[in-house]
Amino acid sequence: MKRDNVNYLLVGSFVLLMAAVLFYALYRITGHSAKGDIYFTHFANVAGIKEGTVVTYEGFEVGNVSGVEPVARDNRTMFRITLNLRKPLKIPVDSRAVIATPGLLSAPLVEIREGGRREVLPAGGDIAGGSNVNLMDSVAALASELGRITETSIKPMLAQISLNVTPAMADMRSTLERINRTAGRVDALFSEDNVNHWNRLLRNADGTSANALKLSEDIAVVRAEIEGLVRDSRQIVNSGGKDMKESLRRVDATLYQLESAGRNLNEFSRTIRDNPAALIQSRPSTDAAGVLP
Repeated sequence: MKRDNVNYLLVGSFVLLMAAVLFYALYRITGHSAKGDIYFTHFANVAGIKEGTVVTYEGFEVGNVSGVEPVARDNRTMFRITLNLRKPLKIPVDSRAVIATPGLLSAPLVEIREGGRREVLPAGGDIAGGSNVNLMDSVAALASELGRITETSIKPMLAQISLNVTPAMADMRSTLERINRTAGRVDALFSEDNVNHWNRLLRNADGTSANALKLSEDIAVVRAEIEGLVRDSRQIVNSGGKDMKESLRRVDATLYQLESAGRNLNEFSRTIRDNPAALIQSRPSTDAAGVLP
């Protein structure tokens, strides 16, 4: 039993020793214990800055913050930041130190921005502290500005658009309703029954055109017979009176045909005047059919 206790003690001591060595190595690696050139700077606000905060020179890590303490300066409270620069640097006297935030999720750090003068600030000197726009403050300011723009510009503009769009939408709905009614009328106009009716009407018009053509042909025949009658009359005058009786008979027949044609024309004109729709009827009236040759 005594030997087991000794073994436990040795194992525990070894573990504690290794833990101490690990912590010491981490402490040395982070550079908190390494001594370098000391510089000072002052800020009115040190949010996120604490002992161990990284110090960079133009983006290159050169040390860390070894102390933060409040001091009275120019009748107000300032915070003196002790900068432990492990790497030797020649810092111009007009250089400035600012608190920077590399990214949204990055911790703030102290950034030394190189000046343009040739004089070098000695170790222990005071680097002028400058204000830098914090990323989160910028995001908050941007959100505030967007909110203000929304309240003062976008909302009134949307309200004005709504006032102008509402009557336009009402007019559009009215127009669509009229279009729908017109489309219904067009569908009714071109229904199957109406299409059949139009087909019958066109066929009747074709029949009426054929009747008119037949009447025109009859008139042309009558005209030819009249011309022949005139020629025969001239021959009768020239040859004397021996064929007078035959000519008179032909004249009577021709006059009878002229009278029939005249009756047909009169009946056709009267029918058209009384009933214009007769032009598109499928069959001519009974009287007209009886008169036509």
